[in-house]
Amino acid sequence: MPRSLAALALFVSLATAASAEESRPDVSQNAWLDLDVASLKAGDWVKRRLEQDGEKPVEYRLACVGVEADVVWIEEDRTTAEFFPGTVILCSVGLKDRLVKRVFWGKPGEKGKELTPTRASVPDPGNDAASGTAEVTVGKVKIKDKEFVTEKVEIKTEAEGFGAPVKVKQVLVFAPGVPFGLYADDKGVCRASIQEGKIEWKGKATWKGGLVSMVMEAGTKTALTLLEWGTDAKATLLKP
Repeated sequence: MPRSLAALALFVSLATAASAEESRPDVSQNAWLDLDVASLKAGDWVKRRLEQDGEKPVEYRLACVGVEADVVWIEEDRTTAEFFPGTVILCSVGLKDRLVKRVFWGKPGEKGKELTPTRASVPDPGNDAASGTAEVTVGKVKIKDKEFVTEKVEIKTEAEGFGAPVKVKQVLVFAPGVPFGLYADDKGVCRASIQEGKIEWKGKATWKGGLVSMVMEAGTKTALTLLEWGTDAKATLLKP
């Protein structure tokens, strides 16, 4: 699997494992590795819709409900929307390493149960034999009757597969001012994009702002759409 697929699958995934001992979410230490948590401010929130071929659309909410010296607190139902509806996850994430430190799970208005984050390795670096093109363009989009300048990153790759080439297309649209953006290192490399292989870039992505939309086509189609956002989020899950 190319790294772009692994990373973005991690970013938008709603599937949650349940332990053999009891029914509970399985939250990975790497759950927010692709997120620029250092840019979040207390109160930031986004609501998104995830649509996948053959699946019922799912809406979920991410909210920054606290910023401390070393961690940011994120409350979300992305992890529970499919298998544990009506519950939320509250977790602290390291500002520097973006790893989950503590996790609480439960129903809004109640005390959460503390879970142990699951150890997980960094996603596979991908197929360095992939080749393709990437183009960065500037555009505009209207959200809630307000116009925003956007950055669109369109990436097309092809790699050898079992019996047939594997073609992947990603189109990501970002808008400054929208929270919960993707992480890029000090060299401007975004973890959740294709960087390996022979990718011919036209333009340089800044990766600034949160996702307005994301479409990935790799045999099947996945679409992530921003519905609304704000800056007044408060924690609904109580820590014990």
